[in-house]
Amino acid sequence: MTGEEIKLFLKRQLKDEKSVEDLTKQVLTGAQAGLEISETCPFEEWFSQRFSFHFVWLDKSDYTKALVRALRLAPKFAGTDFGGSRQRDLGQVWTDTARGFLGEIALSKFLREKFGVETKIDTSVGDLKEYLPTDIKEVKLPGQDWKQPALKISIKTSKFNARWLDLPGAQFEHSDVFVLVKIGILRQHFLAFLKAISFLKDKLFVTAKSLGELNDENAKELWNEIPAFEPIPSYIAGFLLKEKIKLPIHEVIAIKKGQKRMRIVITQGVGNFSPETVRNHQEVRNLDPSGSLPIEVEPIIESLTGGHFLAHSGFLKCGEEKWRELISEL
Repeated sequence: MTGEEIKLFLKRQLKDEKSVEDLTKQVLTGAQAGLEISETCPFEEWFSQRFSFHFVWLDKSDYTKALVRALRLAPKFAGTDFGGSRQRDLGQVWTDTARGFLGEIALSKFLREKFGVETKIDTSVGDLKEYLPTDIKEVKLPGQDWKQPALKISIKTSKFNARWLDLPGAQFEHSDVFVLVKIGILRQHFLAFLKAISFLKDKLFVTAKSLGELNDENAKELWNEIPAFEPIPSYIAGFLLKEKIKLPIHEVIAIKKGQKRMRIVITQGVGNFSPETVRNHQEVRNLDPSGSLPIEVEPIIESLTGGHFLAHSGFLKCGEEKWRELISEL
């Protein structure tokens, strides 16, 4: 399998060769590990019917919208990673939150461009719990008026190499439809954006020169070293209808026993995964009769201690027909 078709596709908008190379590797890794590409869906079929059909580009104005929306919410979010203790700088919370809004903007673009469906995202400021049930507050189908959707839609945004739709805790209970959007945002995007809007040259560099920290020559050198802003590739991996899922565990595609470190490793699957539900699965009981081995979800959860609804990306519904069926229920 080669990623040359993906590279050519990305080069339509991206000039930076390293970015194209990195993003190609990322999207292939996620698609293969998530079973989007498989014996039943070979690369050519995945590329033409899934990846390219579900693809949209996000531009500088989209990134601006995402940053402004995120700035309203970021100070209200705890400065720690969900489920962890690592303190996060508010600036990181801001850009991380913006990535979530980029996913929502990407889905809105996809629905508008492919199906003529307009959407309104709830960007009001409130308690975090208010954002659990739905990300889309209104929809406008072709030839109809704006209305509240009949289904509560939750949009999950991940990086380009994601293989899992991951809903920690009780998030699965709060919505009817879950959409996974993969965003090809790289580390340089925020800095490149600051360059694109002239914040660096007209604000930061001017102040730095007045302080004697920069002169014209090294300011020019810095400016030239910072990459230009390029469009952000976005791939709507698919959606999942909650009513179609058999709980607690719908299916487990792959479980293995770790070699170097003895543990149970889940590499693909669908359902509510917790220490209890996993240990009750027959295949796990066969691998670990004593129920003593730690459980890992590769590569996102090193040690499963709480509940997560998980679905590998290849399980998600996609394609024009499936999307039209979902839209008809809105």
